[in-house]
Amino acid sequence: MPSDAVFNPEDQVDLLADMLEHNETGQIVTARGNVELVQAGRILRADQISYNLAVDVVKASGNVVLNDEAGDTYFADNFELSQKMKEGFVRGLHGLLADGSRFTAVEGEQAQGGAKMIMSEATYTPCEPCKNNPDKVIWQLKADKVIHHKDEQRISYEDATFELGGVPIMYVPYFSHPDGSVKRKSGFLTPRIGFDSELGTTFRQEYYWDIAPNQDATVGVITASKKAPVLLGEYRHRFEKAFIQAEGSTTYSDYFDSVSGVTVQQDKAWRGHLFSEGIWDINDKWRAGLNLEITSDDQYLRQYNITNKDILENNLYLERFSDRDYALARISAFQDIRVSSRQADQPNILPEIHSRFLGDPGGILGGRWSLEASALGLGRDGGGQDLNRASLEAGWQRRYVSGLGLASTLDLITRGDVYNVNDRDIADIDASRSESASEVRGFVKGNFKTAYPMQKRFERMQWLVEPMVSVTSASNVDVSNNIPNEDSQDVFIDPMTLFNVDRFPGYDRIEDRSRATYGIRTGLFGYEGYRGEIFFGQSYRFDSGDNPFPGGSGLSEDKSDYVGQISTSMGGNLDLDYRFQLDENNYSSKRHEVDFVGRAGPVTTTTSYFYAAGLEGTDLSDSREQIRTGLRYQLDDQWSFSGSVQYDFADKNKGIRNARSGFEYSGQCLTFGLTGQRTYTSAASGDSDTSIIARIGLKNLGEFQTSGITIASSNSENDASVNEAETAVTP
Repeated sequence: MPSDAVFNPEDQVDLLADMLEHNETGQIVTARGNVELVQAGRILRADQISYNLAVDVVKASGNVVLNDEAGDTYFADNFELSQKMKEGFVRGLHGLLADGSRFTAVEGEQAQGGAKMIMSEATYTPCEPCKNNPDKVIWQLKADKVIHHKDEQRISYEDATFELGGVPIMYVPYFSHPDGSVKRKSGFLTPRIGFDSELGTTFRQEYYWDIAPNQDATVGVITASKKAPVLLGEYRHRFEKAFIQAEGSTTYSDYFDSVSGVTVQQDKAWRGHLFSEGIWDINDKWRAGLNLEITSDDQYLRQYNITNKDILENNLYLERFSDRDYALARISAFQDIRVSSRQADQPNILPEIHSRFLGDPGGILGGRWSLEASALGLGRDGGGQDLNRASLEAGWQRRYVSGLGLASTLDLITRGDVYNVNDRDIADIDASRSESASEVRGFVKGNFKTAYPMQKRFERMQWLVEPMVSVTSASNVDVSNNIPNEDSQDVFIDPMTLFNVDRFPGYDRIEDRSRATYGIRTGLFGYEGYRGEIFFGQSYRFDSGDNPFPGGSGLSEDKSDYVGQISTSMGGNLDLDYRFQLDENNYSSKRHEVDFVGRAGPVTTTTSYFYAAGLEGTDLSDSREQIRTGLRYQLDDQWSFSGSVQYDFADKNKGIRNARSGFEYSGQCLTFGLTGQRTYTSAASGDSDTSIIARIGLKNLGEFQTSGITIASSNSENDASVNEAETAVTP
């Protein structure tokens, strides 16, 4: 060998057999009996192998098995291979790919250095053979020619027939899809064909473009027999420290709208939506982001099943994280797309700044200090009320447990607010007042809460009883007409908020003066995960006749309404959470909320119930009461049935609001589901329809779905673009 020769590991051949013959004249090595030949990461096993060293040709026969470097395994009657076993011919081929997919072929050719496997009279399936009948699979593709493009990670078919349970279902002259090793691949996504009572027969086709490992795009069209076509698209890009996503759609069509309470059909116009999200991690402490949600009209998003949101929020924000400290600055704008209950004076936030700083535990006097600063600007279009507010709050908190077992918390708080209001809504105040006003307000507050948890242990559980009481005292703060109530209108009590230091949700209203809050919690807790808990409580204001809370909040009297909670969990078989509010005078029902999940063998039931009594003199003068219940029955490991219904008990809208039922099959290579849904609302709302959703999922081919149109969006139900991108199909 020349001294400058370089050894190539791929030239090395390892051969193991029971018997070897070497023909030196023809440079042919013949091996018989349990033969194993290894070269360039490929392993060939057979009863007999002959290797022509001169031309690098290997012939194998008898129980031939070839394992390649990708993890694929091929079985054949005989192989003839060359080019370091990367090219050659095969007869009687059975292939098992690394992902579990299977090939069969009468003949096969391995070409282009092993990058392509060409098979004639072939079949492909990702399904495992049936246990009772190994020759039968759930589904397969038969074709005159099948090509496995390994470099492209794609399988293509010519003159192909799709068989389900051995029965031919569909013929296509050409078809291709990614093999099981690929997660993303450019190509046409699986189409969706369906029916929607408002849109008619629908067809959706999209193309997925894998631009780079960190970015992709999807473009497509939706056609409907009753509406104009819809163009849609999505773009995603991930940077080293940032991410941006944008998706939208557009069409030229008419729609129904509600004008002065009457449903009318609007003329054709350009309609659409644009959603976008972006996050930028500036460094380990600072982060910036944006959220964009825009639509052309109130009905569009619901009509095309994009989202059921009532309020669209757009904001640009900047955040800072540092140990226990946090800061936020943002500007926000909102689009109210509620049809029947639109809030005409929806403000924009320009801007909001909030920061909170926390000291170390066990610091000053054994407690922890806190400092909170905020600023807010609210602006309205069309001369509506504008507000600017700045607040600074300092606090100190100490928690301790006494020798007797009392667990106590002491809070001391002081806060100052500065308000400036322009274009005030003075209709309900005094027409003689100025439309602009300023106000400075300050107060101090102290809160002491103590609880005495007691427990008794039993053999399989423990019993806990915890009475608790708190006393709160604050300076007297008169309600000023110069301070509008923007953020403290939605006031109610429940077991979670009863013991809050301030039970107003925002800054504009303050719970002043003195009160006592008392309650008791008891429960049984099993050592194996079973539990049952009960809570009951109330509060009492010491200053009669001076109450800042509105009627219907449960806090407008000296004695608050009673609130309670009953919850239980029985090891995953039963989960119940019942929350209630009772009138403090006659114990009449004010509010009930029930969430229930029950499981018994193959049956799972869910129920959610809500009741809220009407509030006289408010926009909610009528009682609200709804129930939603669902059932799922798992017939066996593959088949299940489900159904749900939502019913409204209110006099104005009494009746079924939504009904849904269907069944689903889920196997190891096939999923199938059929669901029917009916929504009972007005046409002007954009979401009144009947839809039938059929879904077929084929392993490695993707999911075919028929439905009322589903456009990929930021909500979880429609986040289909990522999954579909993994199964791009070229018809």
